[in-house]
Amino acid sequence: MKKLVVTALSVVLSTGLLAGCGSGNEPAEATSAGEAKMKEIQISVRESTWGARKDNFIEAEKRLNEELKADNIHVKIDWWPGIGDDELILQAQAGKVADIFMNSSVDIGWELNAGIIRDVDWVKDSKVFKNVPDSYTNIMKYDGHYYGAIQDMDASPVFISRKALEGLSWTKEQIDGLRQRVDSGDFTFGDLEKLAEEAKQKSLVKMGFAVEDTRFEGWNYAFGNYNYNVDENKMVLTKKTKDVYDFWADAVKRGIINESIGDVDTDKAAPMFVKGEIFAEFARTEFYQMMREANGMQNDLEGFNTWFNENIVWIPIPSAEKGGKPVSYSNPAMIYVGPTVDDEKMPYVQRLIEHVLDPDLQINHTLVSGKLPVTPEAQEDKRFKEMDFYKDHAYLLEFTKTRPAQPDYATYTKSYILGVDAILTKGQSAEQAYELFQKDAKQNVPSDHLIIEQ
Repeated sequence: MKKLVVTALSVVLSTGLLAGCGSGNEPAEATSAGEAKMKEIQISVRESTWGARKDNFIEAEKRLNEELKADNIHVKIDWWPGIGDDELILQAQAGKVADIFMNSSVDIGWELNAGIIRDVDWVKDSKVFKNVPDSYTNIMKYDGHYYGAIQDMDASPVFISRKALEGLSWTKEQIDGLRQRVDSGDFTFGDLEKLAEEAKQKSLVKMGFAVEDTRFEGWNYAFGNYNYNVDENKMVLTKKTKDVYDFWADAVKRGIINESIGDVDTDKAAPMFVKGEIFAEFARTEFYQMMREANGMQNDLEGFNTWFNENIVWIPIPSAEKGGKPVSYSNPAMIYVGPTVDDEKMPYVQRLIEHVLDPDLQINHTLVSGKLPVTPEAQEDKRFKEMDFYKDHAYLLEFTKTRPAQPDYATYTKSYILGVDAILTKGQSAEQAYELFQKDAKQNVPSDHLIIEQ
């Protein structure tokens, strides 16, 4: 392993990825003829061009500098190239850590252990987050401190073929009332499973279920399998996993799920779903945008909304229990601050990040990325209210869960997927899958990071 790290670091150095990446912590002083010296503060930001992220930082820089004019201070962003997680660690080992960068909310634990981030406890009192749901607060906190500022958000609707439901003799009133039945707990995950089976049997669709994320959080949550204790910051090995494996085995037997389910990512699923080949697609908010692209309607929002309403109905993920609450999951992006940002520089870093989260800039990102804004103030934007799909399903965020930032989550999930794969490809029973999962999790997740329910 040491040899691998040294080799990878050598490649980074030889390709010049570290070149020009100064710490950005040394305030400079700029002067102009006939003007007093202006204090310049450089803030290094790792580039993320997805959606409107970079554009929003550029605009935030302008807005912050307007505020700082009276103090004769000028903030300048020093753009660093965006890189992957392995390179983040390698560059940190070489002492090169940006002041600001973005990553997934699930990355807090290992980033902290790797010395890549520092606490941002100012988030607690920031006016930006004063009205966000408690679930957002939980996302940004880890081990008693805030370590990130949530940048965008999504939920996980289940997109269902309206045409397939019509083929099952469902009326418009029944279809339009389905979401309310899910919200009230009247329509269960099992009911959805039976509909998918019937649609396949009648050749209304080619696939029953397709899923965006092969970690299958939504299906676990539907069965009450949350596998994480936030108070103790530990993974939980629970017997509820057996209930989920029972579903897997039953769904495979019925033909609702087949061996290739993990290979049908959203890039493949979007055109398939648009063609009516999939009964139910378990995806996140941006799948709406992906269907629009698959339809060739990027520049025809009105036309796409008409198509969407005629062909698709969406619901939250139903609970497996009658009378249970629906579920939703997400993997939001977080804005992180590097450990070299000191208390003198932090106020400027904070204010830059807060401007990135100005309501109108959040909506700019929504329009390009298909992600949801994170604050209620942004949802009041006129442009957001005009987008029916986004506006209508924003209530899912009130109960959307995220993956835990616990560093052993990936190892635990790998153990869980072993059980799924045993059912899918080896024809094993739910009991056999559960035994395999337990054995692997106990062997590979540190015992002091694992709660085993009796």
